Amino acid sequence: MRRFLRHFWFFGLLLLMPTVLRADLDQTQCGKVAKLVAIFLQQAHFSQKPFDEHVSEIFLRNYLDALDFNHTIFLQSDIDEFEKKYGATLGDYTRREDISPALDIYNRFLTRAAEQEHGVESLLSEPHDFSKDETYRPDRSKLPWPKDEADARALWKKRVKYELLQGLLAKENPSQTRKTIARRYSRFLKEMREADTEEILDYYLNALAHAYDPHSDYQSPSEAENFEINSIKLSLTGIGAVLKSEDGYPKIVSLVPGAPADLDKRLKPNDRIVAVQQDHGEPVDVVDMKLNKVVEQIRGERGTKVTLLVIPADATDESVRRSITLSRDVVKLTEQHAKAFVYERPAAQGNPAERLGVVQLPGFYEKCSEDVALLLKRLEKERVSGVVLDLRRNGGGMLEEAINLSGLFLRDGPVVQVKDYRGRTQSFRMTGNHLCYTGPLLVLVSRFSASASEIVAAALQDYGRAVVIGDQTTHGKGTVQTLLPLSDYVPWDFHGDPGKLKVTVQKFYRVTGLSTQQRGVASDVVLPSIDDYLELGESSLPHALPADAIPPAYFQKASGEAAFLPVLQKRSSERVASNPDFAYVLTQIDLIKRKNEDKAISLNQSVRLKEKQEAEANKTALEAKRAHRPAANENVYYLDIDSARSHKPLKLLPRSTAKTSAAEAAGDGSAVRELEEKSWDEGSPQVGNDFTLEEALNILGDYVTLLQKPGSTLALQKDH
Repeated sequence: MRRFLRHFWFFGLLLLMPTVLRADLDQTQCGKVAKLVAIFLQQAHFSQKPFDEHVSEIFLRNYLDALDFNHTIFLQSDIDEFEKKYGATLGDYTRREDISPALDIYNRFLTRAAEQEHGVESLLSEPHDFSKDETYRPDRSKLPWPKDEADARALWKKRVKYELLQGLLAKENPSQTRKTIARRYSRFLKEMREADTEEILDYYLNALAHAYDPHSDYQSPSEAENFEINSIKLSLTGIGAVLKSEDGYPKIVSLVPGAPADLDKRLKPNDRIVAVQQDHGEPVDVVDMKLNKVVEQIRGERGTKVTLLVIPADATDESVRRSITLSRDVVKLTEQHAKAFVYERPAAQGNPAERLGVVQLPGFYEKCSEDVALLLKRLEKERVSGVVLDLRRNGGGMLEEAINLSGLFLRDGPVVQVKDYRGRTQSFRMTGNHLCYTGPLLVLVSRFSASASEIVAAALQDYGRAVVIGDQTTHGKGTVQTLLPLSDYVPWDFHGDPGKLKVTVQKFYRVTGLSTQQRGVASDVVLPSIDDYLELGESSLPHALPADAIPPAYFQKASGEAAFLPVLQKRSSERVASNPDFAYVLTQIDLIKRKNEDKAISLNQSVRLKEKQEAEANKTALEAKRAHRPAANENVYYLDIDSARSHKPLKLLPRSTAKTSAAEAAGDGSAVRELEEKSWDEGSPQVGNDFTLEEALNILGDYVTLLQKPGSTLALQKDH
C-alpha cells in the first residue's frame, strides 16, 4: 500500500491556475461544517483530545492571532472581553452549529483596523525625529496587545516611524515611501472588509484545527479546489515557491525541486517578499496583502519574467533588500529525479587519490528506489570507494519508497514503526533481497530533510550502516496526515461544498522506539549552518505534537561506524575552522544569534546606518577571503537516470569560473552560478561552490581511509 508523507505547508504554491468562482456558504451551513470538523478532530486526530475548555482557549487564541498575528490591531480590553465571553465556551457554540463568535470577533477586528488605518494617515503627515534613541520590535507576536487607545497610538507611531526609516535606509524617495505605506494599510482594510463568510470560516476552523497540531488544516471549498489544481493538475508550471503569510509578509516556505526558483538558487526559505514587479512594470507592494492576491501577482505565463524584492532570511538589518528576477517556466521533471555524480579527487591531506560517489534524491517519488539502485550499481562499476546520499532538499514522499530505499543498503529488518490514533502500532520491514551497495556510506541532511527522508536517515543511523552529517538535526516531522472530503459526511439537507479537512492520524517511530517528531535525526558530524538558527523545523511550530517513545523493534545493529565518529568529528572541525566559506557562515550565525537575543531595532537613523555599514564591511572582507581560496582540484562527472539506463559514459562537468556570492552560498552552500563557456550539454547541472558537499566528501574520504587502514584501533588512538 502506498502512503504519502508529503510535508504539506500549502499556503500558496506559485503555479498557474484559473480563478475559482463558487457560491459563498451561508452562516447556517458554516455552523454545520464547524460541528463536523470538530467531530472529526476529536475522533480521528492522533492525540484523541476532547474539545474541552483547554482546547477552546487555544482555539480562541489561535483565531485572534490569525487575524492579528503581530498584536497591533486589537486592544487588550478586546482580548479580555473575548476571553471572558468565549474562552471556555467555543466548544459549546460549535456543537450547537453556531459560528457567531467568529463573526463577532471579526467585526471588532474590522472596527479596530479602521481606527488604526485612520491613525496611520495622521501619523504619516507628522514630522518624525530620527535622531532620538528609540527602539521598536517588529515581531510582536509574543508580546501583549496595546492596553488602550493611547498605548496603541504610541505603538503605531513607532511602527510608522520604523517603516519610514526602512525606506530611508533603502534609499527610497520619502514621498513615495509615505504613499506606499498609506496604500498598504488602506488595501489591507479594504480586503479584510471584502471577506465573505466562507473566508471567515477558513480563518476560524484553521484556528480550531491548529489547536490540535500545526499540520491539521481546514480547506474551504475555494482553497480545496485551488489546492487540487496546484498539487495535481497544473503543478508543472510557475516559479515553484511555496508561501505562507507571517507578520504581514509573504514568506518563502520551500522551493519545488527543478522549478525556476530552485534552479536559480538565489531565493531561499524564510526570505520575505516586500514587492512584486512584472516585466516592464512598476513594483507592487505586497506587505499585508492577502496571500492569494500575492500569488496572483507572481504567477503568470511561461516565459514571462517577474521580479521579487525580498528581505533575505540571513539579513542582519531589516532594511536590506535583494532584487531577484525569475523567468516563469515549466518545472523540469528530470530535476526531481535521482541523479549521481563522481568526484575524482587527487591525493591530499594524507588521503590517497580517490573516486567518490554522490547520489542526490530530491523526493521519494514512485519507483525512486529503482532509480537509486541503478545509479548505485553504476557508481560501483565506476569504482567509487564510498557514496554520499544527499537528502538535503528532500521533503518527503512515499513511505513504500523510503522502505525500499533503506533496503538498498540493509539486508533485512524493520525500517520504521507507525502508531495510529487508536494506539495500534505497526512495523514496516524491508521485503526481499534488494541489497545493492555495501560500501562506505554517508547521509547528508539539512533542516529541510523531512518525513520520509528522516525515516531513511534514522534507519541507516540506527543500524550503524551510515554516518549522518549536515545540520544539527533534520526537520522533525514525524506525523502523517490524511485528507477527508467533508461532502461525504454532511447531512442530506446540506447544499453546497463544505470543503475538506486534513487531519493528523499517525506518528512515526524509529526502530529504537524513539519518535522523529520534533527531535528529527541528529547528525553524527555537524556542519555549521545558518538554518540551525532560524525558526525552521517542527519544534518551532506552535502546538506541534510532542516527541515520545514506544517499545523498540527487534533489529540487528551493524558494527563499524561508531568507533570512527570521534576521529571524523575532529578532522572535520579542523578543516571547517580554516575554511573561508564556513568562516562566513559562522559570522552570520553569530549575527543572527545576537539578533535573536535582542529583537528590538533602533529607530535612530545614524545608529542604524552605522550598524548596516559595519555589517556590509564585514561581509565584504569575508567575501574577499573567500574569493582567494584555491580552486578545487578535482574532476566531477555527472550521471542521470536516462544515461544510466542506456549505459552512456559519464559526462565531465566544467567548473564555474564565476564567483558565488556569500549571501547565495550561506544557506546550504548549493548556489550555482552560470558558466562563462557553454560548450557542454545544456541538460547537465553546473558545478558551483557547494562547500557543504565538499566537506561531506572530505569526511567520506576520511571514513574510507579509516575503514581500509590495517590496525584501525591504533589509528584512532593516534588521532586522540
